[in-house]
Amino acid sequence: MRRSRLSGIWIGFAMGGLCGVAAIAGVLLSRPTNAVLEIPVQASATRTDTMAAATGDIDSSADGLFTLDFLTGDLQCYVINTRNQQAAPSVFRANAMGDLQIDPTSKPQFMLLVGKAMFQGGRTVNARPANSVVYVIDSTSGNFVGYGIPWQENQASRGAPQSGALIPITRGSARNAMIREP
Repeated sequence: MRRSRLSGIWIGFAMGGLCGVAAIAGVLLSRPTNAVLEIPVQASATRTDTMAAATGDIDSSADGLFTLDFLTGDLQCYVINTRNQQAAPSVFRANAMGDLQIDPTSKPQFMLLVGKAMFQGGRTVNARPANSVVYVIDSTSGNFVGYGIPWQENQASRGAPQSGALIPITRGSARNAMIREP
């Protein structure tokens, strides 16, 4: 009798352990096998044969629309007036062909990208660089230029439109070897 009671206890422990292992396995197997990294993106870009457009942060309340005309090299940033939608937008301009020193007859192949940048320095009482840097790359030469936007928060908070030049803040070449034309 004593032997059957011990056997029953051991069988109970074994059954309990087996149930515990099954529960743990069920929890582990119910997790997704491939973790998906979600990156919140609040920017977009598109292009045609003759123009590219992209959006990027200007400040915490507005995005800028960046347009690049491939025929002229004109780069523009439009920022809607968040205080008065009927008012004129803020507009900033540059010429990428001139800044990249490209011969307009060479048929450059442009790419337009917008990156986020939270500049720590460079603030004055009224102006600081906006939260984006817009990059223009000529894939024919490999040269690129990055522009900053001279954003004035106090004017934006009053609803006053702004205008000015996009400021080249970085330049370089993405190509390490010279490519000869055929």
